[in-house]
Amino acid sequence: MDLKAMEQSDSGGVAALKGFTYQNLAAAYYVLSMLRDKSLISVRCEVVDDIDLVYDNRIEYVQVKTTDGDSKWCIKDFAEATTKTIPPTGRQRVNQTISQEDSILHKSIQCDKDKLPGFFRMLTPREVTDSLRYLKVPLSDRGEKIQGRGPLLKRLTAAVNRHRKKLPPFSSPNGNDTEYWLDHAEWTVIPNREHLELLCTKLILQSAHQKGIYLCANEDPERILASLLKNVTDKGATSRVLKTIANKSYHRKDFIPWFNAEIEHYANLSSSHVKVYSTSRAELKAILSSFFYDKEMYKLVGDKSCTGLHGQYHQRKYSYNIIAKNLHQWLPEVLLLPGEIADNTPENLTRKFSTFTKRYSKNADFISNLVSKALLHSTIRTEYKSQPIAAVLHIDDAQKTCFDNVHIVLEEHIPDKLIMGFSELIGTDIEESLAEIVTNFDDLIESEAFSSQKEKILSAKDDSYLLEHDIDEILAPNKSLDDSLDRLQFVFFIGYESNHLKCNKKEMEETYLEELEGEVIHQFKALIDQLILKNDFCEDLHIEVYLYPIPSLASLISAVQKQGESQWTLT
Repeated sequence: MDLKAMEQSDSGGVAALKGFTYQNLAAAYYVLSMLRDKSLISVRCEVVDDIDLVYDNRIEYVQVKTTDGDSKWCIKDFAEATTKTIPPTGRQRVNQTISQEDSILHKSIQCDKDKLPGFFRMLTPREVTDSLRYLKVPLSDRGEKIQGRGPLLKRLTAAVNRHRKKLPPFSSPNGNDTEYWLDHAEWTVIPNREHLELLCTKLILQSAHQKGIYLCANEDPERILASLLKNVTDKGATSRVLKTIANKSYHRKDFIPWFNAEIEHYANLSSSHVKVYSTSRAELKAILSSFFYDKEMYKLVGDKSCTGLHGQYHQRKYSYNIIAKNLHQWLPEVLLLPGEIADNTPENLTRKFSTFTKRYSKNADFISNLVSKALLHSTIRTEYKSQPIAAVLHIDDAQKTCFDNVHIVLEEHIPDKLIMGFSELIGTDIEESLAEIVTNFDDLIESEAFSSQKEKILSAKDDSYLLEHDIDEILAPNKSLDDSLDRLQFVFFIGYESNHLKCNKKEMEETYLEELEGEVIHQFKALIDQLILKNDFCEDLHIEVYLYPIPSLASLISAVQKQGESQWTLT
């Protein structure tokens, strides 16, 4: 926005804002609205109008009017300007009455000066008369109340243009007139500051709850609101002359982290919140670490990234036991449903232990698949702080191709994403195994079931144990893969035995890490090239590949089995 759009005057700002407690609460309410509306980019205080709501595709100018009185707002109070009298000039013989163009409506129309389309909102504690009631109808519902538009437009146009003599109809700097304003304006009535406080604290409680945090309803929301109000008041009171728009704006990229830190702070004080799938980096412990990352090798064919993962050596020995121990800490998330994870009451611990044991026993014969799935699960969780959908989602086709990891990635500023993951431990015959992986993936995305049976994901996830998300819209039956490419990410986790790694580090070349990076790049390119060769639609897909070279897969699987046998009796 042009810096000139911020009025270079402090009237209504530094001096007047001191008494605007209602307006400060209104600004705080709109700032909090960023928690539920990702298209709301920033809230500006006393920049163009009292409050400016900057969305990604429009600006809404909010004028807050808290004048005293019990009477309802009428067209005269709202749209008629004051006048001044000027003496005769030229051939004129009588005094002329000229509009000052200073009504509330005049000032609202004049806000429309940005490149983005202008929308308008009146916020008042006082109600409106029947003549203005049409403005209280949401814009999306105006079609049902169209009979009220014509009479109101006629009266507003007449009021705005009264005493303009032979001048053209009054319009905004962008050339938009009263009709444009009417079709882009709404009137909201919130009766008092107490009501605004309740709306704000409700938003705080709901947003915290949606993030899996349960605040103390009697104290915590008020404390958070008090901190927010101080920030909002400071921004509103900042001089327009001395400061820039940025100084008077609350950006969602700054507000969301601030809010998350606030609710985490109060939640930690009370220890009364529950998270089924934690999003705290302190609680999410990675099993493997990264030694290579690149997302530039396929710049021209969508987002394609490669990450090389490895385990650590301890006293020169490859740490299979440490990996196995850490992997077992993730198995509850892999094998238990979210309701079973959340249910920690003492009387249910025995039953849960039995459930876990049976499921682990069921997978014992397929320990390789379990290990690869758990490694991918932990990698996605730690990388994205994702919310997993606890199910292996089989597609009903002859090949039984499946996603073995499905995760919701919560985004603060854009729509949430869905990760669909595939994992394999493939031994030494990498070339043949990659070809099989490519064939299976192609069979999956070519299958009609991929588009037609998204309800498997919808039915498998249990939203009562997940943080709030918006992925349901991309899983709707009428949405195809093509419609959701920006919100779907396909992840491959491939563990394989590498000749550059040995169980004893003394037997390895000093340049092993450089050789390992070259090997990972080669395998990554081989996989992506084959995917695109098999189906050029893969060029458009967002694909992330995790490659995990290891000295011996058999040793890892054995260590995982021994770790399980030491903790559970498999029956």
